[in-house]
Amino acid sequence: MNNRLIIEAANAEWNKMFNSGNVKGLAALYAENAILSPGNGNALVGRAEIENLFKSFVDGGVHNHTLEIVEVGGTDKMIYQITRWGAEGAEANGETSSFGGITTSVLEQSADGNWLARTHVWNANQ
Repeated sequence: MNNRLIIEAANAEWNKMFNSGNVKGLAALYAENAILSPGNGNALVGRAEIENLFKSFVDGGVHNHTLEIVEVGGTDKMIYQITRWGAEGAEANGETSSFGGITTSVLEQSADGNWLARTHVWNANQ
């Protein structure tokens, strides 16, 4: 399978987990000691911290997450992607807001053949 098809499948699974609220399944798409930075200068390490972050987003009403690939590259064991992301969230007045930005991630193939995120960083448009 080529790198783009691997990334497309990984992104579809990521969006499925997030948009269904399955934050435990979402965290399982990351390596045990993955590092995630949500664009605020902090770095979260490990699945538990990553799961807690995404739980806060889901509990806060973030939904309809999308990923649009900008670039894919890498090798047969490690792939990177740059994507545009978008999502919607509920505002206090009931209006739906849209937001997004750019995200980069590096996926590596585990010993069992699964592709897991090793690093994931994003920013948000203001």
